[in-house]
Amino acid sequence: MEKRNCILGQLENIEFAVIFTRYQDKWVMCWHKYRKSSENPGGHVEEGESAMQAAKRELYEETGITDCDIIPLWDYEQLWDDGIHKNNGRVYLAIAHCLGELPESEMDKIELFDEVPENITYDRELATKEFHMAENILRAWEIVKVVK
Repeated sequence: MEKRNCILGQLENIEFAVIFTRYQDKWVMCWHKYRKSSENPGGHVEEGESAMQAAKRELYEETGITDCDIIPLWDYEQLWDDGIHKNNGRVYLAIAHCLGELPESEMDKIELFDEVPENITYDRELATKEFHMAENILRAWEIVKVVK
């Protein structure tokens, strides 16, 4: 599958939310019980739910985090291997103020990392690139907060 990142708000029909999550200057990743690998919190936007609502719900369901600041970063288009079908998603950045108790879900635990772990569910090279993009946005956000 091919993935194309787009400017925030460029795509309609957002079906997925992915949340890059930071806590105490570390990346928060979920350990998936069945895939036996790490991944970012995220999932489907349910019917009647906004992408932001889905991001907050998925973040809680997969990490237990509720106390956080969350902002949208960019949209993405995931093209299927058939070259015809696609899914649209939105990437968010959450800054967690504290960790919550992990609810019962497909996630076994959460772990904190300085960088993308070796055993990640999806493409590690792409994940590393996107983490760097998110870090650059985070740095700009922190500069703006200081200037205010």
